[in-house]
Amino acid sequence: MRKKVREVHISWSRLEKLAAQLAHAVKASGFKPDYVIGIAMGGLIPLALVAERLNVKNVATVAAHSYDEKTKKRGKLIISHVPNLSARGKKILLVDEIADTGETFRVVSKVLREKCGAAHIKVAAIVVNTARCKTFPDYSVMNVDRWVVFPWDA
Repeated sequence: MRKKVREVHISWSRLEKLAAQLAHAVKASGFKPDYVIGIAMGGLIPLALVAERLNVKNVATVAAHSYDEKTKKRGKLIISHVPNLSARGKKILLVDEIADTGETFRVVSKVLREKCGAAHIKVAAIVVNTARCKTFPDYSVMNVDRWVVFPWDA
C-alpha cells in the first residue's frame, strides 16, 4: 500500500490574501524595489499580485525550473531565461510562490547579480517549506512542512 502524500491546498482567494500580506511585509520593512522579478512559472501570479500592491510597474521574469511535476522530485535547476536589463544601483525584489529548499532563490539571485549587475536583491515567497528550506527568503507569509498545491496546479 502506498503512503498518501500530505498536501496543503491554497485557493485563489487565500492566495490573494497571502500576496497582500507579502506586499505589506515588504512595505513595512521599508524596502522599495525598483524592479519586481518573478520566477516562472509558479512565481508569475505572485509577481503580478505583489507588484500591483507595491505599485511597481517595472516587472520582469526569470524562467527557472527544477521540479518534475509528475514525480514531485527535484532535479537539476535549469535557468532558461534571464531578463535583459541593467540593474546597476537598482533594488530588486525577486518573487516566487514557494521557497522549498531556497536553492532557486540563491542561484537566480547570483545570476541576476552577474548578468544584470544587480547589487541589492531581496527575495520573497508566499510559502516556505520549513522542513526542507536551507536558504530562507527575506519575506514570506506561510510556513509548511509538506507539498503545496497552488490554485493553478489543481
